[in-house]
This record gives sequence, C-alpha cells and structure tokens, in this order.
Amino acid sequence: MRSHSRRSALLAVLLLGMALGFRQGSVRGEAKNALVIGSSVRLTATEFTKVMELLARSWSQQDTEAALSCFTADAVYIEPPDIQFFEGHTELRAYFGALKPGTFMKFHNLWFDETRQVGAGEYSFGLPDRPTANHGVVVLELRDGQIAIWREYQRKGPREFRDFLAREGKTWKWTIQNYP
Repeated sequence: MRSHSRRSALLAVLLLGMALGFRQGSVRGEAKNALVIGSSVRLTATEFTKVMELLARSWSQQDTEAALSCFTADAVYIEPPDIQFFEGHTELRAYFGALKPGTFMKFHNLWFDETRQVGAGEYSFGLPDRPTANHGVVVLELRDGQIAIWREYQRKGPREFRDFLAREGKTWKWTIQNYP
C-alpha cells in the first residue's frame, strides 16, 4: 500500500508539473526532463492511461513541450522497418512541432504490463478536414515513468475509426476465397 501511495503521489506531481508548465529545468538540480521525479518510477495501468491521455491531448492541442514531457530525454520513436526514426528530445521537438492545427490523436484501447513496464495502444491520428487518417498500434517501453521507446505500426484508412474497422462495403485483399 505504501509503494502504491508513493507511486500515486509521484504521478500526481508529474502530471501537475506538466499541467503547470514545468519544462526544461530542475526540481532537484537535475536537468533534461520536464520534471525530474527520481529514478525507478514504476507506473500502474491507471497511471499509464493518464500519461497516454496527456500525450494524446498534448498532440491534439499542438503542445509540443507537454508531449515531450511524456518521453525520456533519449527516447527512440520508430515506425519499423524503415519508415520513421527520431531520437531524443531535439529531434522529437522538431517532429512534434510540425503538427498542424486541428491534428487529432485518440487512443481507442490501451494495455499495460505493470511488471515489465511495457504497454500498447490502438489509436487514430489525423486531421479532421481530411477523408483519411492513420490508424494503428503502438508498443511502448517505459523507463522511470516516461516513454523510452515508441514503436508504431499503422495504416491509412477512412478518418473514422468505426469505418476503418467496418467489415461491410469493402473489397478485401485476402479472404478464404482467394487465399492460395
């Protein structure tokens, strides 16, 4: 119970710091993270969900610094096998900073393994005035309560997630009728 209370308190301090705009700087004389809260922070599934909701909200509001605060200073953001690769806050700041006004990010489902500090999320990402959006899954590895590795796998499809998932009205590339 005591470690759960400590974890909750640390997450509350982290989220409060992000909400109040703590940025590069120091809480205890350390630099590089948006808010330094110590080492070996381990999130619960509920805390993981809060971090992911903050990230989605930050991207949707084009708040680059708040989004960066969800990532470690040396985070790796990739779309394998060779689509996207960004490393560290400097590169991520430029990438996130290029988001256009109106960009939306929504997580439909989130999963988190508290023991391994590994999570996944099913998401939609795009612009509301476009007929298409990217829908995908991201696998995340956390370190000290922040995203250290982001691996996304996505496909472009109809803007609305329900249309992306719909079975009717599509010409499927693979079915049992055409499978070799």
